[in-house]
Amino acid sequence: MSAVKKFLTTLLATTISIVLTFGTTAIIDRRKKKVEKRDLVMMIMYDMRESLAEVGQSEEGLKEFCDLQADLVAHPDKLSDGFSLLVTHIPSLTYTTTTENIFKSNIETMNTIGNILFVETVSSFYVTRNKFKTEVADEFFRKMDWFSVDYERLSAFDASSLTFIGETCYQLMRRHFEESKLMMKVSEDDLDVFSRQREKLKEKLQEQLGETQVEMAMRAVEERIQRDQALEKAREEGRKATY
Repeated sequence: MSAVKKFLTTLLATTISIVLTFGTTAIIDRRKKKVEKRDLVMMIMYDMRESLAEVGQSEEGLKEFCDLQADLVAHPDKLSDGFSLLVTHIPSLTYTTTTENIFKSNIETMNTIGNILFVETVSSFYVTRNKFKTEVADEFFRKMDWFSVDYERLSAFDASSLTFIGETCYQLMRRHFEESKLMMKVSEDDLDVFSRQREKLKEKLQEQLGETQVEMAMRAVEERIQRDQALEKAREEGRKATY
């Protein structure tokens, strides 16, 4: 009986140890996956919100473009002075597709998020964003020189149709964004916190690097000018030596 009791005690201790080891590992893995899921969702939702704000601003500019266009067409004498203001309302998008590319190319996206409806909604959001860019913003740029400072061309330019397409895209993107917030239980406050953390990280990295992208670009331009000047000077010296 003593040997059996000792064996059972050892077996129980071993079993408990195994359960604790694998149970703890499972808990840690679940927490890790939960954090990864939240980080991925917040990155996507932040990108959606920033894109939506930019598209919304562009759409407001389109409406102002239409109003000003109508005023200039009704008053041709204002065309020369009003054209420069008209150009400022042409949409200009500066968003990047980095997050979209990560979302689409990462085969683990679906496994990490675990919500197929959310994935489908985000995909539709990005499709609509691209539609706004290609069919509205790019189309405006393509036709900007087309109407120029010409009354007849400006009068014939159908800005209203492009504005309608833009409004449709914007409202659809807005709906996709709101649906995604509800599905993943993300609030505007959550996104604000994520935004602040992101800015702090950028500032910290900037402090370590010691040079902004603008400063790097300006330095590159200055170096280019110096090289061009050096080459031109060499050409002059070469011509003098030749002749």
